[in-house]
Amino acid sequence: MLDWQKAIEAYSNQLEYVDRKAKNTIQAYLRDLNAYSKYFIDKDIRLEQVQSEQINTYLHTLNDAYANASVLRAKTSIINFHRFLKQYYQLKDNPASHIQKIRKLHRYPKTIEQNHIDNLLTQENLKHERFHVAMIDVLYSCGLRVSELVELTLSQVYLEQAYLRILGKGNKERMVPMASITVANVRRYMEMDRYVWLKSKSNRVFIKPNGKAITRQYVYTMLKKRSQELGLDLEISPHKLRHSFATSLLNGGADLRVVQELLGHADISTTQIYTHIEKKRMQEAYRKFHPMNDKKGE
Repeated sequence: MLDWQKAIEAYSNQLEYVDRKAKNTIQAYLRDLNAYSKYFIDKDIRLEQVQSEQINTYLHTLNDAYANASVLRAKTSIINFHRFLKQYYQLKDNPASHIQKIRKLHRYPKTIEQNHIDNLLTQENLKHERFHVAMIDVLYSCGLRVSELVELTLSQVYLEQAYLRILGKGNKERMVPMASITVANVRRYMEMDRYVWLKSKSNRVFIKPNGKAITRQYVYTMLKKRSQELGLDLEISPHKLRHSFATSLLNGGADLRVVQELLGHADISTTQIYTHIEKKRMQEAYRKFHPMNDKKGE
């Protein structure tokens, strides 16, 4: 009889030591599989008893509660998990090989209006002001993932040359320019706050007042609290700031390939969630510059 938790642990080892997946990817897969196993354990269904129809039912329950992207990722986690089990335990069947397709919904990325971003970056007399402004500025102005901000080290920051050297997903390296005001905000925090807070040797750029490195959760909580302190009625997240960075560049005339490089997307298809901006810009250029638009219909 297969044990749910032991099977998930074996798969976790496969992801970490054989597939060499990134830590955040492994954590996402494990969250999906722990929720998946709980669903069947609560129904007293053993791992080897799971059937395709039951997996479909489970995915439909997710569809009612979670975003389309989260359900698609959970489906991928489940398929890969069962594929591993079939090979690892030499099982005869794979119940996830014939589950129903889930249609991918194409939604425009959610962004934050520029005036709200300006408010977030305005120096107010709030607690840990320089520290929080520096973090928000780097997230937005450089388009970083929250994990990239949290793991940013001193050796990756070139304030004199005004750029960051970011190690993204799949250890893909990219150079991201910094605006002069971003450089100033980071330098101000490092010289006036980080220097004072540093209690032991650390190479992380952003540390908390207790000297410990920031976490992903700290960033999410900080953004929510700062939004409330400034009286801004909006939901804010690191990924919305990243979307806003890309949208601002494209609205300003940047090429989609340039945005792909700055975001660290391995495939242009990932960046194409912003193509609605490109289409709008092309339509405006056509109406403005094409000579036939000056001619009246006869």
